[in-house]
Amino acid sequence: MPLSSGEGILAATVAQRFYIDGESKVKIASDLGISRFRVARLLEVAVAEEIVRFTISAPLALNIELSEMVRKRFGYRQVVVVDAPEDEKDPGRLRRRVGAAAAKLISDLVTDKDVLGIGWGRTMSAMATELTHLAPCPVVQLGGMAGSVNENSLELVRRVSEVGGGRAYPMFVPLVVPDATTAAGLRNQPGVESAFRLFEKITVAAVAVGSWDPPESQMRDALGKEAREALTKRGVAAEILATLIRKDGGIVTDLDERTNALDYEGMKKIPELILVAAGANKSGAIRAALRAGLGTTLVTDRSLARALMRQP
Repeated sequence: MPLSSGEGILAATVAQRFYIDGESKVKIASDLGISRFRVARLLEVAVAEEIVRFTISAPLALNIELSEMVRKRFGYRQVVVVDAPEDEKDPGRLRRRVGAAAAKLISDLVTDKDVLGIGWGRTMSAMATELTHLAPCPVVQLGGMAGSVNENSLELVRRVSEVGGGRAYPMFVPLVVPDATTAAGLRNQPGVESAFRLFEKITVAAVAVGSWDPPESQMRDALGKEAREALTKRGVAAEILATLIRKDGGIVTDLDERTNALDYEGMKKIPELILVAAGANKSGAIRAALRAGLGTTLVTDRSLARALMRQP
């Protein structure tokens, strides 16, 4: 039988006081003038009718020893390695674990004096979903829209800025456009221009690392087959914010004039550039980024960290 509006409100009230405020059933019953048995029944109703929903999150397990090994070998300022062997065969779950670790790091690191830059990618989307606390600082979209409807850079900036309450600087433009003239015109739009002006003031940025081979990059997926194959022949191994990187760390500039994003030199100027990547298949992309001199901090998982340590 459907709940009456009065019964639903009472169940919600009881649930709020018990689950959120931590009050005992006896106290709730006394204050509301009902029996503690009815309180128990109302709590059961609140769960059954989905007035209350439970989310169980496994605590993050970090591999401190492996984190320190990677940090020392590759010269990062900080490395966070999530120890999640049970998730290594499930890319979605692994991205959520790494995203949660990145969210925790950003929550601890960012202050209201910072300007935060946000990239895009599936692991970055997981980070935004896991983020529950952030100092109220400006949040800047680092590149035009790429990815799916729910995981694009515009949506990420909206989510992150909502958590902290700081002003968002979004860019309602595509990441890659057909020609340089179109890109230049879009950069002159007021919203895009505002974001670009803030690039030089960014103090902390979190970005995903896309792998070109094996292919795991939302930017790569957005390009046509001919463009993808041409860039592969040019030796592209990774991309970060539309900056294309060869295995040796060299930068391929073929698309620079057609993209709306923070460029390579801009990334190198950011005091704290956090690279976020999950899965051993991205180890080659991470090494390419290292050789290009990009990244002060790495947030990743055990499988990728071990793959890095195995590489010569």
